[in-house]
Amino acid sequence: MPHATQEMEPVSLNGGSRRRKQLIETEAPPGLENPFLSARQAWNERYGSYVHQAYVWRMVAFIALGIAAIAVVGVVWIGSQSKLVPYVVAVDKLGTALAVQRADVATRPDERVIRAQLANWIASVRSVYLDAAAERAVLKQAYAMVNRRGPAFNALNEHFRASSPFERAKEETVSAEVASVLPISGDTWRVEWREVRRGRDGGLADDHQYQANISISINPPTDEATLLLNPMGIYVDSFSWSQRL
Repeated sequence: MPHATQEMEPVSLNGGSRRRKQLIETEAPPGLENPFLSARQAWNERYGSYVHQAYVWRMVAFIALGIAAIAVVGVVWIGSQSKLVPYVVAVDKLGTALAVQRADVATRPDERVIRAQLANWIASVRSVYLDAAAERAVLKQAYAMVNRRGPAFNALNEHFRASSPFERAKEETVSAEVASVLPISGDTWRVEWREVRRGRDGGLADDHQYQANISISINPPTDEATLLLNPMGIYVDSFSWSQRL
């Protein structure tokens, strides 16, 4: 009996190879277990839970570190806050309390302090010293009392550009002697002083009287650097000076 011949469908090399591989990996004869799928399932059952647990513990560790960092910062901030309120108590010679005032709250300086500060400022900006180091020191102190956002800052810069104390010190010295500091209004003061110019040999060159109107503002210092230079917080906002006739 003649045998029927079944024609084989041509299969390309690449496509056929991929198809045969897929059949091997995904299909198995009935009753025969796929070893690849079994191995993958066994790996997932054995190590998958370990990987997930490790991930969870890493997340817990990161969260714990974040909470610890926030707690440390909070403790440091709380520790830096002052819990004590200092007071200054004025007493008489018998020890009786006359006045009580908080020491951590700055108040407006007394008029005597303002007079002294303004007299010192005029002497600093108008005097000329032979010692360059001394001149720089007094100018630093003078600029510490100038409001850098007010017109006094630019006006003082223009004055020193036109009349540099370091250049003048090569030929002369100037001594500013303040005679009076009087209030015109609450924040405006009039200062009168005498300037004595002498040559490098000490001989008298001239002697003139000057006056200035100075407007000030009070801004208590909030940091240590400012406290060292201007402890009373008295700032010159604007000024104008002229020679008295």
